[in-house]
Amino acid sequence: MNKSYVFYNGEIVEEEKVSISIRSKVVNYGLGVFEGIRAYWNEEEEQLYAFKLVEHYERFLQSAKVANLEVGYTAEELADYTIELLRKKWI
Repeated sequence: MNKSYVFYNGEIVEEEKVSISIRSKVVNYGLGVFEGIRAYWNEEEEQLYAFKLVEHYERFLQSAKVANLEVGYTAEELADYTIELLRKKWI
């Protein structure tokens, strides 16, 4: 079975190594913001395509600001981490 990876505390780690507190706001209140991002792997070209990542993360960060959630990363940093995670999944 393929391993699943997540971005957690500034690192990409195996999903099974991550836990969150039951006192977390996201657990107790369902607090969160979301942004949908399209990405796909082209096998023939051996190329990863992700549509407007930075723009998606700019909207995500604006939503987080409105919800009074501190993200701690720039849109560019989040886009880079996303590409790294996607490459682990598809390559």
